[in-house]
Amino acid sequence: MLANHYVLLKNERLKLYKKPSTWVLMGVIVLLTLFSLVINKLMFRSAGGYSPSWQEQYNWGLEDLNGQLKENPEEIYTAQSIEALKYLLGNNISPQDWRTDLVFEYYNLKAEQLSKGEIPGQKQNEGKPIIQHGDWAKPGMEYGYAENRNMTDGERQERMEKLQSILKSNDWRKFIDFKIDDIKSGLIGSNSDQEKQVNIEMYELYRQHNIVPISDMNNNLYYRGYGPNQENNDFLWKSREIETIRQNKLSVLRGEDENGNLLTKNRIRNLEQDINVALKRLSTNTAPISYNSFLGLLESSASEISLISILLIVYAGGIFASEYGSGTIKMLLITPHKRNKIFWSKTILMMELTAIALALNFALAFIFSGVFTAFKGIGSMQVMYVFGSVVQLPYLLYIVLRFLILVLPVLTYGALAMMMSVVTRKSAISIAATMMLMFGGNIVMGILSVVSQGKVLPGIKFLLFSNTELSSYLPSASSAFMGGMSSMVDGTMTLGFSVAVLAVYTVCFLWIAHDSFCRRDVK
Repeated sequence: MLANHYVLLKNERLKLYKKPSTWVLMGVIVLLTLFSLVINKLMFRSAGGYSPSWQEQYNWGLEDLNGQLKENPEEIYTAQSIEALKYLLGNNISPQDWRTDLVFEYYNLKAEQLSKGEIPGQKQNEGKPIIQHGDWAKPGMEYGYAENRNMTDGERQERMEKLQSILKSNDWRKFIDFKIDDIKSGLIGSNSDQEKQVNIEMYELYRQHNIVPISDMNNNLYYRGYGPNQENNDFLWKSREIETIRQNKLSVLRGEDENGNLLTKNRIRNLEQDINVALKRLSTNTAPISYNSFLGLLESSASEISLISILLIVYAGGIFASEYGSGTIKMLLITPHKRNKIFWSKTILMMELTAIALALNFALAFIFSGVFTAFKGIGSMQVMYVFGSVVQLPYLLYIVLRFLILVLPVLTYGALAMMMSVVTRKSAISIAATMMLMFGGNIVMGILSVVSQGKVLPGIKFLLFSNTELSSYLPSASSAFMGGMSSMVDGTMTLGFSVAVLAVYTVCFLWIAHDSFCRRDVK
């Protein structure tokens, strides 16, 4: 029996691999993958092309403020903004440094003193604060500066002395204590006692893991954070992980996300998983992977796996139809081999071709990514949630798993093309119909999202097109650069659900193809 299967596979291999068109198409797909890899590298490089230093940006701010002060010499807040920037530049305090928050707040308080005439010889003046208190100062937006506008003269003076003392000591632990006191006293607002406790716990995480905090750069009017890969800088990523934990915990408490959307049970579970992953990342000192590193670039090539679908659809769409069209199907059926064995031999060859194309893509992407980055960081680790627990594993192993997961939709479309080939017995129709369904799927989902107006349509998650973007479920080094992962059409969907749906579709397509091939007569 095994010998018969081997003979059938050998014959199919001879027919497939001796065709120049097979290798030409595979070569084109590989070249497209490499072209995409080069484009990604150029995009990452352009993102980190010209990077003005923070000193340059502060000096630009000084030039602008000095121009404003010339037009309005009595503008107190503008004058104090200039003093704040001069202090930061003179003491070499970068925008990420936690002391930046204290400096801006100190000069903001000083400007308030001057504007209220609390310092003798100064003219009263009402102007714009150095840092404008917008949404970040509302209750629930706890990482802004304390709201100082209603302070008494004595409270303001006392706070300025505290700020000066912490700046002089240059002790970030005192800064943490200072912020915790602000939360407890209500200077930094919280919506509830539970949220207040969450914010205190987040500051205590800094002390627990010996993490030097960073300033709230979103409130810095004179720095916009140009430069490559800021998110993964060792000085920043730990603080960003803590901020992720804080925001996720607050969202779970409130039952809604930052945009006010109600959280489903599945979404809450995902947020809790993200919290555990971030805590594990902090405890193991596992930094996120840089998107322009070797592993980040190699991972980005996984998005081009969908190109293999073209190769597989062309092959699967003609694997049976070509036999019917040329008349060789009759010669094939008069051999001692049963139809069942013939069908599965062709199916196995379809999977073999996919495996060869996938391995070739991975190998070339590995080599070219290494050439671009000198294989820097090849041994880096990844922290992720797997089968109910948070695990740490080599990022290279995770990328291999990512390739294997993302090839599943390719196999599903290959099974669809094979089914069309058997049913229609026309290569052109099989290939065109499958291609149309594959590329038209995104259009269909786009139309449905417009029609639903943000609401989840019943049953939409069971459509084939809703489950082909498996990358939406997987963490990615490029998510920060590309603006995050794409969203699912239904918040209750999981990776396991989409894989199960694809498996059901694949089995159904193969069953229909098998039944049609084994039962239909050949004329």
